[in-house]
Amino acid sequence: MAKQPKKIQDVGEEFLDDPSKVKLVRHEFPFPKEVVWNALLDGDTWTEWLPITKVEWTSPKPFGVGTTRTVWIGDQVVEEVFFAWEDNRRMAFRFDRTTLPVKACIEDYQLQNTPGGCRLDWRFRARAPFFLGPLISSQMKSGLKKGLPQLEAHIKENPAKFGLK
Repeated sequence: MAKQPKKIQDVGEEFLDDPSKVKLVRHEFPFPKEVVWNALLDGDTWTEWLPITKVEWTSPKPFGVGTTRTVWIGDQVVEEVFFAWEDNRRMAFRFDRTTLPVKACIEDYQLQNTPGGCRLDWRFRARAPFFLGPLISSQMKSGLKKGLPQLEAHIKENPAKFGLK
């Protein structure tokens, strides 16, 4: 029988206030931020650059604060609630219910224009029992560092899908 997701602690922006506990990954893309944003909105694309099995947006468009999404990572499930949303600039969510061994978790994706395209800043923090919080945070950081170049390659291979001419 599959594990059922459990409700975890509601956290928001303040959970990212302590920089010593927040992981940061930056990646420069040679595309306008709108193109990268379009890729982040495409559920299937997440499975191309991260070890994610499936992404399902569970709220109707237009997306914004309060939007929900479910993500499957193998047999693990994460139900997310977005607490920050600025089209083409920022999406941030907290884990609401999950089968992962965390007590609280946030991911924050921010896009900024650069002279050659845009930069994505990803911030992450997890609270978990014992030593698991730092371990999960380090694994997530490593996964994003490896994955973002794959996202860039996926956009290059599918330019029209993301609004690139």
